[in-house]
Amino acid sequence: MELNPLRLLSLLAPVPVVGRLAPRDAQMYWLGRRLHNDQYLLYAFAGGDAEPAELRAFIAERTARIADLQLRIHDVPSHLDYPYWVRREFTDDQVLVHTLADRSWAGVQEALGELLEVPLDARITPWRLHVFRAVRGAPNCGDERALVAVLQVSHALADGVWSTALARAIFGPADPPDLPMRVWPVPAAALLALGIAQLPWRFGAGLVSGVQTYRAEQELDRATAAGELPAPYPAQEPTVVNVDPGPTRSVRMVVVPAAGLRKPGVTVTVAVLDAISAALSRYLEAATGVRPERLGAEVTVSRPYDPTNPARNNFGNVGVELYPDEPDSDRRAEAIGTSLAKLRERMVNPLFVRAKQVTSVLPAPAMWRDVRSLPLHTPPPTVAGNTVVSSVFRGADDLEFGGGRVRFTAGFPALSPAMALTHGVHGIGDTVTVSIITSTAVTDLDRYAELLSEQLRAAASVDSGKVSGPEFQ
Repeated sequence: MELNPLRLLSLLAPVPVVGRLAPRDAQMYWLGRRLHNDQYLLYAFAGGDAEPAELRAFIAERTARIADLQLRIHDVPSHLDYPYWVRREFTDDQVLVHTLADRSWAGVQEALGELLEVPLDARITPWRLHVFRAVRGAPNCGDERALVAVLQVSHALADGVWSTALARAIFGPADPPDLPMRVWPVPAAALLALGIAQLPWRFGAGLVSGVQTYRAEQELDRATAAGELPAPYPAQEPTVVNVDPGPTRSVRMVVVPAAGLRKPGVTVTVAVLDAISAALSRYLEAATGVRPERLGAEVTVSRPYDPTNPARNNFGNVGVELYPDEPDSDRRAEAIGTSLAKLRERMVNPLFVRAKQVTSVLPAPAMWRDVRSLPLHTPPPTVAGNTVVSSVFRGADDLEFGGGRVRFTAGFPALSPAMALTHGVHGIGDTVTVSIITSTAVTDLDRYAELLSEQLRAAASVDSGKVSGPEFQ
């Protein structure tokens, strides 16, 4: 660590500490420095027409009552300890009101693709709100102009469930509770000294946890081989969409009624996976001349909150078979649902949880080294899934902003060097939006969006007998 006089002075300055990042959250933060993984939560408010100054004043008032939106990250020199959350004040540049030459829905989708290419620096701010005013032709908004708000959130600050709660606190019909934030002014040098002092204990705890993890993995393998636990989905051959997408991003959104996707024994998520299976297999057959015999999806699954390891990111990805060789949609959806349920069962099993706990006690330098050494840009021989599907239900459609009422919501899972096509499935009230994120250098986006839209609208038009259906996922 190079120490010049200015650096030494900065170490003596007090830092308004709120708390240390959990190892899992630090992992997401450091990974985001190599691979853009911010989250984007879109909400469309029909009839919203407030002026920019009024919008900023509303956000400033709300965020003053939301502790998580008064934070930024402070790095410990040389990553000798995990970063810290420190307090910051709201500034007007955290709300960006974009002026578009083309205020149509197509123009907004084009602008969204550009937004997805620009990551946040969580050391300055871990969130930012982008606003598009007077949008014409937004889905589910009729003839009304729409106010489109996109909350960009660092993954270090929140996962999909947590960020949804933050958005509801911002746009909810009632003021959020004004909870006090405890702040400790601590010299940066003291944080560095504390990190160094804890290193021996953390390395020792990491060794012990490593042994425990190894034993848990052995027991997990034994239980899987004995049929006591569902087996993981086997690795999948890459397809033409499992390549580096390059720097550009493009999005499309399909908004459909939730009721049509809910059927007896089929969740909204499974219904969308069924539609993706049919659309993606048709797309790949046209692109390659060969209909795929196997397809899989990496599905984001929430884990139960663990009070002993209170990370903001409590999720994992499971590979799920999409059964493209099954021509009957009902049987295909049933098979996908069974596969997803079994893999969820595996993920929440105590053996599986114990086998993954070593991360929670790794010393910060070891975590930093692991993240920096990940071969992110080396094409893998196999993939866990051919696409990613992230699915979150965002609650009642009672959110308001700028005088408008929410009509739909969407989200955009990040692309990666081996994943050039991802999908978001996000519901609010009685509406579900399926988002497609890709690079037009890899995918014929309009053609794939047409295929997926056909499948979704066909499913939503089928009389479901007004079945309320099981939970969203």
